[in-house]
Amino acid sequence: MKLKTLAIDLGEFKTLEESTQPLQEPLVAGLYIDPKTGERIFYDPNTHKFYTLAGGVYIPLGYMNPAPKQVTLAPGEKLKITMSFKYAGPAIASAVCYYSIGVYGLFGFDEKMVGQNSKSIPQYTTPTQVTDSYTFTLPTNVGNDWDDIYCKIYGGSPGVPQTLFGYEQALLIVGKDPTISEFTIADFAKV
Repeated sequence: MKLKTLAIDLGEFKTLEESTQPLQEPLVAGLYIDPKTGERIFYDPNTHKFYTLAGGVYIPLGYMNPAPKQVTLAPGEKLKITMSFKYAGPAIASAVCYYSIGVYGLFGFDEKMVGQNSKSIPQYTTPTQVTDSYTFTLPTNVGNDWDDIYCKIYGGSPGVPQTLFGYEQALLIVGKDPTISEFTIADFAKV
């Protein structure tokens, strides 16, 4: 089996397909290897995303970071995520601001909740701060391990380069399972 090197905006990957032909543009469906982790990932040209073999959306390691804080949430509570970036360039119509809560692990990022907004950005000649936000309501079936978040921006006209950023262990899910603490016998006496 001959490995081919693939260069895309997510980093460098190697294909598992046997072929002496150069990689096709646009990318074709198939298995690739992340040279940094050795992880096998699948590219789906219909969604334009990489997936782990476990089915989660693949987020390259360089985009996940330790969270600077942890927010405690229970089912039914709301979490507002705000992305921020500096932008300089032409006016952009309908860029996609993408938000996800899920589980990041050995097999990539397993998106459990996803939200997105369409964002138009005016022309800026100097780097200018731009923000966008999305609010999630945690469902009753939220998992205790849904503690990671990531955001990305991509697309639009003219298209902005896909840019990702995420935090690991940013959320602490509570109130899902019944708990008893400080259980004791309060008193006992002859009556």
